Amino acid sequence: AVVSTQSGHYGRGDKFLKVLFLRLVQKMNSTVVVLAILVVGFCSLKYERVKTRISQSAVEYNAMSLTLHVSTFNTGDTIPTDGLGVAPFLGLEHDPDVISAGFEELGDTDAWEDAVDVVLSKRGYYRVKLETMSIMQIVIFAKKKHLPFLSHIETEYTKTGFGGTYGNKGGTSVRFRLYDKTVAIINSHLSAHMDQVQLRDEEYWNIMSEQDFQDPLSAHLYDHDYLIWSGDLNYRIEHVNAQVRQSIAEGKHLDLLQYDQLRQEQLAGHAFIGFHEAAITFPPTYKFDPGTDIYDTSEKNRTPSWCDRVLWRIKEEREEIVRALNWGSGDGDSDSLDSLSMSLSDLSDDAAGVEVDGLCVSKQTKKKTKKKKKKEEEEEDLSEESSLEKLRRQTASLMKKTAVYASTTGSAILRTATGTADIKIHRADVADPERFKNLMSTLEREKVSIVKEKYESRVRPVYYKSLVEYKQSDHKPVVALLELGMNTNLEPSIAFTKEEFTWNSGDKLELSFKIKQGAPTSSWDWIALVQTNWTDTNKHYITYQWVPSGKNTVKFPWDAHPGATKTLQVVYCSSKMSAPVAIADVTCIGFK
Repeated sequence: AVVSTQSGHYGRGDKFLKVLFLRLVQKMNSTVVVLAILVVGFCSLKYERVKTRISQSAVEYNAMSLTLHVSTFNTGDTIPTDGLGVAPFLGLEHDPDVISAGFEELGDTDAWEDAVDVVLSKRGYYRVKLETMSIMQIVIFAKKKHLPFLSHIETEYTKTGFGGTYGNKGGTSVRFRLYDKTVAIINSHLSAHMDQVQLRDEEYWNIMSEQDFQDPLSAHLYDHDYLIWSGDLNYRIEHVNAQVRQSIAEGKHLDLLQYDQLRQEQLAGHAFIGFHEAAITFPPTYKFDPGTDIYDTSEKNRTPSWCDRVLWRIKEEREEIVRALNWGSGDGDSDSLDSLSMSLSDLSDDAAGVEVDGLCVSKQTKKKTKKKKKKEEEEEDLSEESSLEKLRRQTASLMKKTAVYASTTGSAILRTATGTADIKIHRADVADPERFKNLMSTLEREKVSIVKEKYESRVRPVYYKSLVEYKQSDHKPVVALLELGMNTNLEPSIAFTKEEFTWNSGDKLELSFKIKQGAPTSSWDWIALVQTNWTDTNKHYITYQWVPSGKNTVKFPWDAHPGATKTLQVVYCSSKMSAPVAIADVTCIGFK
């Protein structure tokens, strides 16, 4: 009421409150009025603090996620239409951070790739990687602002057609590190026909088991923090064709989900175990008469089905063993801990993936038998069990789940709160009670406490839909916008010392850059000079210079200057990180 009165705008309800407030003040003594003013002031202060915390939380939340747009389209041997193009297929109206475009049954493998490239080159994206297998393709693009934090890019493919000899069926994948997470994206085309469910399941397992990578953090598909799977999976609606069509015509297509073969196979544990899918709200995406929205009227008269899908899998729910060390307090000596300090890249591959004293370090998590689980529960209830032993077994459990635990080693990382140092512990430290006791004593002296990892792995689907406006194929494209949790508040491994360099005609261009300690470099690193609308340094460089080993500067000769006044860009391409990892503008000044 007071605020409304001051602004000069109030209605009938505000007038009533004003009168009531004034009458109450008249009846109060001065002490009560002062107290009331103090209460109002205190509440206002608390309100401002709450607003500040909400604002801080919003900033922090934005630093904990980015968006990935995933699309899949069985093009049916068609090319992009002039009118529709590829923009809706890429989700550009939502300005995603990363875009994955998957295609099946390509007639011209360059047509869709080129169309995507032309559109995204104008929107500040660069091509992360392209992988083509026969008539199947996946291409990944990312915003250039994420370039310093996207590395260790690799591709793989698995042929499953005709017994694994032909690439008309199978899966193509691109994997990479993105900020603090590892991501793998697969686009696949599995075998067709209603009665080939078991074959599709087998093809899924072949793809999952055969694709290996060089990155020790995620050497296999199931090791990645995020595994995204898109494509024409060809699972059908196993129900009477006429009834399926009638349900769709009546707008009751969601009633058909109970007959979806993919969901049935997931529930039975036959394929796509642990994968999630956003709620399906759109009608079946197959099979249409090309050029129309009419389901198949050909002699084959296929049953409409949700063949085209986007799924995701998060690395097993895990609590990281993350420990905050209070350096410089107590009688602990930080120098003694420095000898234990190491980074994830220093983990060795010496330990085999075996089970030792109940600590499972195999590549795939083994399910506990009911007998073993019951035994552990009984042991947990033993009153004579020491608190240290409980902690030891709790730590053992955490080690099996930790996201910083390398599957090919027996080690976990104890990370400091500031991120300045890591401490490595081996499974033997936990398997042996005496060694664990000594370890805990050491950590206790440093006042170690267990904290929870802040930037956890999570996926939030923003939307999941089919694009009914695409009519050239017998399939409808399916797209999904996913929000992935990750820590985007990181420092780049390699960065140019300036965001913009000036290059005068007739002079050399001297570039300087800084390399974070421990960042992998090589004599095969190179810096490309490119146009600002580049998408692929290997295809679009104007000229380049190798990075001298052990140097932090590179010079481009005077005769490489374009002559005219224009803006170009320089991109640092890392050999060991298999990616462009730093970017800066170059303002070229021509002759007057």
